[in-house]
Amino acid sequence: MANFQDKKATLFRLKWVEWIFVNLPFVCYLVLLGVIYISNAHASEKAVRRTEALKQEVKDIKWRAMNLKQEVMQGSIQSQIERQVKDSGLLPSTTPPYKIVAEKTVK
Repeated sequence: MANFQDKKATLFRLKWVEWIFVNLPFVCYLVLLGVIYISNAHASEKAVRRTEALKQEVKDIKWRAMNLKQEVMQGSIQSQIERQVKDSGLLPSTTPPYKIVAEKTVK
């Protein structure tokens, strides 16, 4: 009886191993698809993270540009310029500027 059970178990194992080897190309195909799927998921997550980082960088650069523009506009006001050049002894002009008019030439 034990001999029959051993033969039956051995036969079952052989059929199982045979089934695995018969379907090995399909199993390899499934493993390859799984690896491609995981790789694609990682690549897309990396792209999303990079996109978010670049969006944040653009936002920071826009804020810096607006800040510099405001500083330039604030620094070009006449009262600010007078205050900055006060130490060098320059004073604002008291006479208005002259308008230069060119004579028309007749041909």
